[in-house]
Amino acid sequence: MTKTWIRRIAIAIGIVSLVLVAAAAILIATFDANRYKTVAIDWMKAEHQRTLAIDGPIELSFFPRLAVTVSGVRLSEPGSDEEFAAVDEAALAVRVMPLLRQELVVGRVSARGVRASYVRNAEGVRNIDDLVSGEADAEDGPGPGDDGPGATGGAMRFDVSAVQFDDLRLRVRDEMADVDGELVVLSFSSGRLANKVESPVSLRATARLTRPQAVDLALDGSMTLALDLDENAIAMSGLKLAVEGSGAGVEALSLALEGALAWDGGTVRAGPLQLALKSATLGEVSLAASNVALTRALFDPGARRLELEALELAIAGRQGANPFELALDWPKLAVDATQLEGSGLSGRMKLTGPTALEGSFESAAPSGNFDALRLPGVKLKLTGSIGERSIDGGVEADVVLDAGRGAAELAGLDLRATVADPGLQPLQLAVQGSAGADARMAQWKLSGALNTNRFDTSGQADLAGAVPHVKASARFDSLDLNQLLAAGEPASPETKTTPTPPTATKPADTPVQLDGLKAVNGEFALDAGALVFRQYQVADARLAATLDNGLLRVSRLSGRAWGGSFAGSGSADADSRRVAAKLDAKGVNVNALLKDVADKDLLEGSGNVAADLASSGATVGALRSNLGGTAAMQLRDGAIKGINLARSLRQAKAALSLKQDAVVQANETEKTDFSEMSVSARIADGVAQSNDLDIKSPFLRIGGDGRFDIGRGRIDYEARATVIASSAGQGGAELEALRGVTVPVALSGPFEAIDWKIQWSAVATAAVKQKLKDELTERLGEKLGLPPAGGEPAAAPATPKDMLKDKLKGLFQ
Repeated sequence: MTKTWIRRIAIAIGIVSLVLVAAAAILIATFDANRYKTVAIDWMKAEHQRTLAIDGPIELSFFPRLAVTVSGVRLSEPGSDEEFAAVDEAALAVRVMPLLRQELVVGRVSARGVRASYVRNAEGVRNIDDLVSGEADAEDGPGPGDDGPGATGGAMRFDVSAVQFDDLRLRVRDEMADVDGELVVLSFSSGRLANKVESPVSLRATARLTRPQAVDLALDGSMTLALDLDENAIAMSGLKLAVEGSGAGVEALSLALEGALAWDGGTVRAGPLQLALKSATLGEVSLAASNVALTRALFDPGARRLELEALELAIAGRQGANPFELALDWPKLAVDATQLEGSGLSGRMKLTGPTALEGSFESAAPSGNFDALRLPGVKLKLTGSIGERSIDGGVEADVVLDAGRGAAELAGLDLRATVADPGLQPLQLAVQGSAGADARMAQWKLSGALNTNRFDTSGQADLAGAVPHVKASARFDSLDLNQLLAAGEPASPETKTTPTPPTATKPADTPVQLDGLKAVNGEFALDAGALVFRQYQVADARLAATLDNGLLRVSRLSGRAWGGSFAGSGSADADSRRVAAKLDAKGVNVNALLKDVADKDLLEGSGNVAADLASSGATVGALRSNLGGTAAMQLRDGAIKGINLARSLRQAKAALSLKQDAVVQANETEKTDFSEMSVSARIADGVAQSNDLDIKSPFLRIGGDGRFDIGRGRIDYEARATVIASSAGQGGAELEALRGVTVPVALSGPFEAIDWKIQWSAVATAAVKQKLKDELTERLGEKLGLPPAGGEPAAAPATPKDMLKDKLKGLFQ
């Protein structure tokens, strides 16, 4: 009986199998996938408002593998005819029977001519949102009634025999991330991709971005790829990757990566690994023949673990005209959350050319842990020269690195160096203190000495914003900046023997460079017992200033200079290129002040100078032409340089007889002395107008009015000199002819070569009238019994009334 039922069941199974095979054969023979094009097109239009076009045929097979081939497929953006994606040709084959064993066995996967675009606007809306609207539900995991992977006894296994992609292009425009560009896979091929199976892989791709920065890269690589799906790990061995192109400020980039890399989702392993840089240019820095090599490396941020073995770094290149080399050797480092083991590092550096420096560095064995790695006793020695300036020094400090905060600290900093320049006293520098920085903040506190002059400085820099904000202060016993300038810069007045040679650019055309004011914001304070910078020498210097988005405000600038004291303030705006300055100087030597500030040798004397000036312009010439404000001077015991007016007036007798004007070229050896001088000017559009000149000397009074064209560097001014007294030492009889007469003197021409024109033609008539007046006055005086000029007075009459009666009577006889 049992055998009968077994035979009946076997016959039934055979009949069912035959029916299924026959049905499958009929389905394969009669199925036409192209009949469903219209269904797919209509569904895409109704559900996603996209236009689907399938220009090529659809080829479909079911057994022994499920295979599909499509061509000429295009899909539009939602609600638009603009192309979203297109496929020239794609094919995929999946074996049916392994699916029953929870295995995904795929034959050859291929695609050619695939184009797609990804767009996300500033509000975060993507052009794929309608296609992936169900992804959030999928990410939530299976529901109570779902059958998860474990429902059938294990996770799905997959096996792909080969992959071939050609000409895959993805256009990306992401407004939220500020990314715009195109990624192109020129070709990608692989062998069998399966769990714990090594497969050869090759890739050729390009990346071109216009935002956030211009990037143009080409990648060409190959490797042996191994996937461990049980551990969610990937390993690459025999890796060879070449990268060429430019981007992010780097030009002519060419590098090659060789070795092995692995990642298991949390830990990165590498080694042996070598990165060889063939070329790269970043601004003035060009790199060549550089490489980084290591035998083994491990990084696990989750476990806070880092291991390095035989790390070697060798960099060579050129900065401008200076070739340089850098080498580093770190034999071993192993650090985790609680402890650290390793060896000290060592290295060397070399810079040749006009700047020639050579140095070495080393450290003791590190200590600490992953959060705070401490490199004690880091030493750097440096010798060489910058131009004609020689440098010999070293620095020692403990370096603390905080990987968690991305911070670094220099503790126990001790720097000592000697800087020598031909013709200058050697500079001995000693600095002690500490400094530190992280991604958001930097701070320092240092003290030391420049030669025997003590100093200290402290401050902090906020690096979190787009523009760093610095708050810094410094105090110096004495600061000579000329000793710190690069070789070839102008020295201090004591060592300056020849004028600075002229540049190819005319001074008026020299650009005003204010863009550097935008590099940093902050508050700054400087105190110096003595300050020397170029030609300026200031005692008790005090400076307080702020920088805010390219606007410099100097709230205080004071000190003692030019034999007196001064106080001032000012501002400069990088955006408007506007500058302003106020100066109030007391008891200063005006000749020294004018030489230092304006490089002019026009006046002598001491007194007070006040100015309130403002201007704007992109060049020095524009600043001069746009200058406006006020200026005033009150001087004593000085001289006007360029003409000896007393000597010229002594020639009055001959000049008056000729009635001709006399033109005198300004001469730096001639000068007109005065006991007092005051003058002020109103300045607008680069022209200073003045009408209140008042000069006094024992025998002259000088007034005047006119204009000084600062933009053009010219003067048009009329001085009026009046002789009020004379003596043998001051011209005697020659000047006596001009006593009481006003002599016009016209000043004209460029500031560097002023012409003094004494207008004798306008003086002749006035001199005759003055002579007659003097004679009448003298005769009247004789009649009145008044003493002559310089004579003794006559005996007084008995009474004033009698004296007046007698003299009047005698006058009319």
